[in-house]
Amino acid sequence: MAFIKKHLFFSFILFCSLLFAQEQTDYSQLPFDDIRDSINTHIYSNLPKAVKASNAYINKAKKEKDKRKEWLGIEALGNSYLNHRELDNSQEQFEKALQFAEENEFDEFIIRSYILGAQIQLGAPNASKALAYLNKALAHAEKTNNDYWKENVLMFISSILQMSGEAEKAIEIKKSSIKHYKNKPLDSTFTEERKNDMLLYSYSVLSNAYLKVDQVDSAKQYVALMDNLISEKDSCKLRTLLNARAEIYFYEKKYVSAKENFRKASQLCNIDMPLMDLQITYDLGKVAHGQGNFQEAINLFQRGLDNYEVTPAEEGYMDDYYKLLADSYKETGDFERANYYFEKYITSTSEFNKIKNDIKESTRAQEIKEFRNELESLESEKNKKETYLNYLFLGASVIILILLFFLLRFYKTKKENEAKFETLLAKINIAEKPEDIIDTKDEDLDEKNTTDVPEETKQQILDGLKKLENQEYFLKQDCNSYNVAKKINTNTSYLSKVINSHFGKNFNTYINDLRINYTIVRLKNDVIFRSYSIQAIAEEVGYKSADSFTKYFKRDTGLNPSFYIKELKNIT
Repeated sequence: MAFIKKHLFFSFILFCSLLFAQEQTDYSQLPFDDIRDSINTHIYSNLPKAVKASNAYINKAKKEKDKRKEWLGIEALGNSYLNHRELDNSQEQFEKALQFAEENEFDEFIIRSYILGAQIQLGAPNASKALAYLNKALAHAEKTNNDYWKENVLMFISSILQMSGEAEKAIEIKKSSIKHYKNKPLDSTFTEERKNDMLLYSYSVLSNAYLKVDQVDSAKQYVALMDNLISEKDSCKLRTLLNARAEIYFYEKKYVSAKENFRKASQLCNIDMPLMDLQITYDLGKVAHGQGNFQEAINLFQRGLDNYEVTPAEEGYMDDYYKLLADSYKETGDFERANYYFEKYITSTSEFNKIKNDIKESTRAQEIKEFRNELESLESEKNKKETYLNYLFLGASVIILILLFFLLRFYKTKKENEAKFETLLAKINIAEKPEDIIDTKDEDLDEKNTTDVPEETKQQILDGLKKLENQEYFLKQDCNSYNVAKKINTNTSYLSKVINSHFGKNFNTYINDLRINYTIVRLKNDVIFRSYSIQAIAEEVGYKSADSFTKYFKRDTGLNPSFYIKELKNIT
């Protein structure tokens, strides 16, 4: 089951970007960032929608002749299939991605293509081929002096080392990477935040590696270093810390503390991945087993298997899971089920041994020496004193590294949206009246000159507008300039000029601001209103479609209404 964590890691890290809560059905008119957000919303939970969005991204890139974005769309499509375990389709996209990157000489994308291929082969499972792809990725990173991706490939390789039992060698590589990140100069791409994130997830993996070699004090040391890099608002990073603490408590047989930390971790982040749910049930199940609560352990383990269909290719990674489930059934006296899962444990162990042997056969001593010589040559050219490789054997931390690395991208946007929400909430709290929250000013006004509007008429129009505001007429779908002018006994020309002059905005902006301010306040104060669908909310406040409402809400607040509603629910 340790491998499940690593599988989660690699599946999640490399290829997501920004969380996009709004669901769209027609992607063709959306900007690239919005389509990308839609891909990442569905990439783990809804394959047809993820594929549709990925293809839209590719087609838009082709139309605009943006080859880099076209490659990103191919990569996203490959990852969509990979995350839903459709390996043949994913392999097809990997081959397209690699060929496309090579034809256009996209060095970074060549490296990323090989990493995608390695992920696919690990799921096959064909570990020797996965390692061969990683070696090609490493060679290309070295050839192009791409330190960033070289370090990531090395961390991937070190995880394979740990998986095959070479934990000490894996630890050496991880320590070398940590030293690299600490000494690497900051610039526009390698910021202080990114540096801390890379260190955080390196510490997490290193803590897990030390537990594998029974060095719990060293594991605790790296968890303490993680604690120094996390703020309470970084919910997904906090989840990583809590899981690392829980593993140490479990190792020390402090099961109550382990369970509490695993439980708290599972409530953070809301990562919509079936494999993540399987990992959570395993973590809680092994704690229940350790406490002697065997029926609870059975319930948890079986729930995990009920919700996640393990494929034949994945059976080799389920040995620990089946072993604990078999033992739990044995302790409750259900010997038939115990024997069933013990047989599956034996089969799983046999399959995993094949995987390890496959990797060992593919990493002969001469290959290791060649890689090390190449690294030393490159490091010498760059006047560096250290090498990053000692030996390339096989290990077990593969998937955790990539998952956590990828979380950086995923949660950057989440953090930005949370900051926007806090800013909006502060504006609401200090506003004396709703119209003080959002007050959009238009640069291009329809009619600025009001010299031909009598002063008495101006006041009549302003008084009429105030009356209609109090009556909440702006919530009506028939609220247009003609009907408003008619209600306050004026004409549309005078109405437009007065609104332009007095409010600094056009009529449509004036109405939209009233609607959005009303919506913001009512959603904050009305629990029932929050339970409405986006379409129902849109119609309630005067819009004919959810798309129009979402467009203006996001323009004025920087947030999707669904995200705003979710955050309101979290604080009430």
